[in-house]
Amino acid sequence: MRDQLFNDLVAVGAVLVVVVAGTIALTAFNSPAEAGPPSGAPVSYLNLSIVINNTYSAAYGGSGWPQYTPANFTVPEGFVIVTIHDHDTPAGWTQCTCAVRGTVGGTEKINGTSVSQVNWKTVAHTFTVPTLGINVLSPALSTVTFTLYLGKVGQFPWMCMAPCGGGSGGFGWPMFAPGFMAGTMTVAPG
Repeated sequence: MRDQLFNDLVAVGAVLVVVVAGTIALTAFNSPAEAGPPSGAPVSYLNLSIVINNTYSAAYGGSGWPQYTPANFTVPEGFVIVTIHDHDTPAGWTQCTCAVRGTVGGTEKINGTSVSQVNWKTVAHTFTVPTLGINVLSPALSTVTFTLYLGKVGQFPWMCMAPCGGGSGGFGWPMFAPGFMAGTMTVAPG
């Protein structure tokens, strides 16, 4: 009797594992972040620029510091096409894994060419939102375009992870300075 009960429980457990795994696989396969915007779905647009700000040169050394503009912005939930115009030079980030993450299809377009990996020698900055799993790389003197599916409303800190600042290893000011290489993306109800 005990053996039969044990065998029945094992069989039920195996069925549950298959059902749960299948549900997870279907959810991941059919998620909006992988499928892209459905035909006719509302899409919003966000334009960001990385410029060289000479205002703080004397105070922090150097001839000008990179700055995202705007650094704080609001977008509606849903599909957002983001364009970054990068006017800076490469950071030479040898430790970069340089993989695009968290975008629709896991890609970005650099000057019109779709990529999922970026050459570390060209990277000047990143647009990274850790809590949403977003990591987009911005090569020097380029235009980067990517699509996000933002299904969660709230405020999400973003930052540049490339060593583009002063100090040891390039991680000094303005790295992580709000309004320069860090800010807040607010996702509002659509």
